[in-house]
Amino acid sequence: MSDNATSALPHALLDKLQPLLAGGRLDNVVDLLSLLSDLVDIADNALVEKLAGVFEGLVTVGWEGGTALKLAHSELQLNPQSANFRALYALLRQPDTLLGLMLVLRTLQIIGERTRNSALPPDTPDE
Repeated sequence: MSDNATSALPHALLDKLQPLLAGGRLDNVVDLLSLLSDLVDIADNALVEKLAGVFEGLVTVGWEGGTALKLAHSELQLNPQSANFRALYALLRQPDTLLGLMLVLRTLQIIGERTRNSALPPDTPDE
């Protein structure tokens, strides 16, 4: 590259970035880069392994949930049954269905407990 092309590149870049700089739109990018830099500084192997474990758990739950949904949808497409209470009752009598329902209900119970414990106290009327 010639010196003219090299010197023209920063000027062209600055010209394009000028509206973003003037409007303060790049402040968020700078803040994000600063946050990432701080996270890199404080991250140790234990934290990285813990975050990797959390990420792997979330991916596993998403994968299993998506696979189960696709399988159930395929089964319903291949063997369409009429939706009635008898079919629902037959499904509820299966131990795997009950185990899945227990998991969902326990999860909702934990969410409810945490929501109640973290709720703000009720507002008192001004006297």
